[in-house]
Amino acid sequence: MRTLPAVSLAVLVALVSTGSVLAHHSLAHFNTTKAVRAKGTVVRFHVINPHSILYVEEKTADGQTRRWAAEGPGVLRLRRRGIGEDFVKPGDVVEICGYLHKENVIWQVATPSPDPKAVSLSGTLITAELLVTPDGKTHEWEDYGHHHCYPQGFRDNHTRQGN
Repeated sequence: MRTLPAVSLAVLVALVSTGSVLAHHSLAHFNTTKAVRAKGTVVRFHVINPHSILYVEEKTADGQTRRWAAEGPGVLRLRRRGIGEDFVKPGDVVEICGYLHKENVIWQVATPSPDPKAVSLSGTLITAELLVTPDGKTHEWEDYGHHHCYPQGFRDNHTRQGN
């Protein structure tokens, strides 16, 4: 008789955690109706879980600097693609394309440092779908099936036949 409550609890925990995992990967908080493009200089590439963060500084038309925090694949997905922390380096010029958070979130990853004057990076959060590296190669960065960063007619495994 004691097994039934334990099994019920295990099933409940599994279902609740599955929902939170799916919610984490939802783009509900991002404006996926319009892609945003930015071209700039890599400041730092954090290869971390659950998503890597690529900090890019873009010079705007009025001469100001805007920093982006481009969310990308996690460690395991990067490894499967053969991408390490040296894939892009500070100073490289890249282009990112993706979707802005609806609430204009400023993202920050704190990095422990022995230097008490060290400042953690922050930037406007964008979930990046596409990354163009300094060699001009286009890389699928994250894929949620929206594809506003790709040319018209782009098809992949999310695109249904006849659409």
